[in-house]
Amino acid sequence: MKRLYGIGGLSYGNLSVRKDEKRFWMSASGVDKANLREIGRDILMVKDYDPERNAILLSVPPHVEPRRVSVDAIEHWMIYREHPEVGAILHVHAWMEGVPATAFNYPCGTYELAQAVAEKVREAPDPARAVVGLKNHGLTITGRSLDEILERIEGKLIRTVPMV
Repeated sequence: MKRLYGIGGLSYGNLSVRKDEKRFWMSASGVDKANLREIGRDILMVKDYDPERNAILLSVPPHVEPRRVSVDAIEHWMIYREHPEVGAILHVHAWMEGVPATAFNYPCGTYELAQAVAEKVREAPDPARAVVGLKNHGLTITGRSLDEILERIEGKLIRTVPMV
């Protein structure tokens, strides 16, 4: 966040990095991204999704009390499952000019929002380098790595998300 906005100590937004074909690391909800310290508490291993319970499944080390997984984990899970070339995902509450966006302002963390974002990623010329607007909310950005995402968007983010 410091690299993107020039300020630190932010807890909004999230990021994830693929571990393997089925699992990925993701920042926990509400954690200061400059202070991701404890695996299983601040940085979570997402291992699957249970559609019957509508729940993200985590792998947590013994004796660690995990923080809550981000509501956006379902979105990241869908993207990683469909696009093996995606190595990282960044979600920020900012905007970029000219990005395709979801048609509706779905509630955060819903399966419907995840499906709408996954569809926009699928439609991108290169799903591994997609930038998708979440109407009235922010951006989901895919990349082969977090460094590659940050390099691609540096200097292009608009701090205020347009409300339409």
